[in-house]
Amino acid sequence: MASNSNREFSSNSVSMRISGNLNSKRKAISSDGRDQMPPPPSRENLNSSSPSSANTQTVASNFVSNEGTPNEGTPSLACASKKVRSEVWVHFVKLKDDQGNETGRAKCVYCSKDYLANSEQGTSGLWKHLRDTCKKFPNKKEFVEAYKSRDKMQKILNFQKASESEKSKLSCWQFDQQACRDALVKMIIKDELPFRFVEGEGFREFIQVSLPMFQIPSRYTIARDCYYLFVQEKKKLHALLTSQCQRVSLTTDTWTSIQNVSYLCLTAHFIDSGWNLHKRILNFCVVKSHKGINIGNAIDFCMDEWGLNKVMCITVDNASSNDTAVQQLKKKLTKKNAFVLGGEAFHMRCFAHILQLVVKDGLESAQYSIRRIRDVVKYVRGSPQRLEMFKKCCESANIKSKASLQLDCPTRWNSTYLMLESAVVYQKAFDKLEDVDSKFLGEFGNDMPSEVDWTKARNLTRFLKRFYDVTCKISGSLYSTSNLYFPEIMRVLKDLQAFQSSNDLNLAEMGRMMREKFDKYWGSIQKMNVMLFIAVVLDPRYKMDYLAAKYKSFYSENDANDLVTRVTNSLRALMDEYKGNEQVGMGGVINPSNDVEDMVEDEELDDYFIEREKEQSLVSKGELDRYFGELPEKYTHDFDLLNWWKVNAVRYPILSKVAKDVLAIQSSTVASESAFSTGGRTLDRFRSSLTPTTAEVLICCQDWLRSSSKPIQLEETIEDLESLESEITQDPEIVESVMPRTRVDC
Repeated sequence: MASNSNREFSSNSVSMRISGNLNSKRKAISSDGRDQMPPPPSRENLNSSSPSSANTQTVASNFVSNEGTPNEGTPSLACASKKVRSEVWVHFVKLKDDQGNETGRAKCVYCSKDYLANSEQGTSGLWKHLRDTCKKFPNKKEFVEAYKSRDKMQKILNFQKASESEKSKLSCWQFDQQACRDALVKMIIKDELPFRFVEGEGFREFIQVSLPMFQIPSRYTIARDCYYLFVQEKKKLHALLTSQCQRVSLTTDTWTSIQNVSYLCLTAHFIDSGWNLHKRILNFCVVKSHKGINIGNAIDFCMDEWGLNKVMCITVDNASSNDTAVQQLKKKLTKKNAFVLGGEAFHMRCFAHILQLVVKDGLESAQYSIRRIRDVVKYVRGSPQRLEMFKKCCESANIKSKASLQLDCPTRWNSTYLMLESAVVYQKAFDKLEDVDSKFLGEFGNDMPSEVDWTKARNLTRFLKRFYDVTCKISGSLYSTSNLYFPEIMRVLKDLQAFQSSNDLNLAEMGRMMREKFDKYWGSIQKMNVMLFIAVVLDPRYKMDYLAAKYKSFYSENDANDLVTRVTNSLRALMDEYKGNEQVGMGGVINPSNDVEDMVEDEELDDYFIEREKEQSLVSKGELDRYFGELPEKYTHDFDLLNWWKVNAVRYPILSKVAKDVLAIQSSTVASESAFSTGGRTLDRFRSSLTPTTAEVLICCQDWLRSSSKPIQLEETIEDLESLESEITQDPEIVESVMPRTRVDC
């Protein structure tokens, strides 16, 4: 629906165009002299001076006012004897008899057709004549459009919340078919609903009760609207990347759907001019295969599509195909001068994947005990009868825990940790189940978990919890994680050293095996990306002293000194690059790598500018020294790193630009992998016929539209359902009508 400003402009332009013809038209109208009357005052004469914008808007709004609805304060445009307030009398004149009395009829000033127009009839028929019948009415098309765009319904005051975190705001609500349709499309995308949802019986009944005037579109219309919305949001994101992004950091991963189609997800991470970290899925596209060359070509194509020619890092997992893809991509981007530090820091390995490899090696020595516990958990969850019997055993063992048993995915150590954590609590219940369930003992026999197995599981749970917490912390995508990479690696190393020196031989052996894998990826500074160290020193709580002291506590002093030298040189080189880019962007020195002496050869260059360039160079070099010379900020867990740089960007103009790109680097590929969870729900066995283009539209649009940082929880957990049932059954009416029912055993 058009806005008020559009309606005012449209109606005003129509009124002004036809006003010049009114006087001449009225002179031509005659019915035996009975309709001779003074011409209506022109719009300029309605006010003593030239009309103001406010008066013009008043006339314009009255031009498309509700039919027959008097508007108080509107000047008379028909006659002096009786004041009329409808704007329709600009286009009609009232007819009079020989005595000068009104006959109750009115004649059109354009086609001379007369209509009944007394007080009982109102002006609806006159308006209808102008819209539908009169063929001589000038600018009829604009008039009809202005009439259709008028507000016909009274607005309703309403308290609305844009999100759960915001407070209710008083607003005016009015039914708008297009706005409702747009909201429906967003709901389909955000909540991962099928297009057929709009044709469901329940949804139609709900709309019939809550909003009966809403015309429900078909699933084909909804699908088409999703495509239109995707195009609009893509333009907005492209504008955001162009206007507020220096460089982007990328994460990518591949996935095979239920359709046996290979998809690649490319996600961009950047910090805008307001120092807000953004995560946006750029593409969810088909890739020919998981070969490195195909992946590299696909990423390059996606970057060209978005016009991305400045890249900081790309974070990938440790698959060999990704190493090939990065090398392939590096060759193409080198020609575009898209890197910093010559591409030395372009390849970032995923922290979570390396940690998974480290933990996986450690779990090898405990696989026998883990398998036994996994089997008994699987048995209990195998049928409702077994689960019910297990609950009785829990009551008998006086176990108060309400946590549910969880099955793990053997290839994911974090799910194994969650399974063990939930199972060790119920050890006594499993022991009692041997006495009450003969099938339980008969199925496992001597392969039942022993006391040694449960002891190993408890130790393993405490052991894995530390790595689980580190993984959760480093896998965030809505806060900076690059500055956490090095501190968390040092924390892992400290734990491994403690496990190696443990009196428990099993833990000591696990620690030894994990340390070997740790050293393979993180054993020396040459094996780690220099950006990880730069991100640490750009955290004002750490700086260079923390980096040197922490590294010295695990390695030699010479290694620590080498690390400080490497980081300092790389950071200064980064600042020189950013300083040069700033000069070129501001129309300054075209070749910033030249020495100041070379500038003297330019005859156009004044001595003043040469001296100023020297001063700026000294200030830039002193900027990093000044940052390291100041005391570190007090360490707190809730320290807002991005806000600190936002406040201090004025003091460190070049260093803050470096920090903006370095702190946007992601330590893991979780952001891209989470898109595959959405893809798995979107392309499930019920919607496996969706085309790859439609899948990309739905998945990308959902990421662009969602304002909440919480992941979508489509399936309620067992704990949630049990809590819900416990709350519902407290209602006496429900207890009386539902609970007395007895189940019939089949």
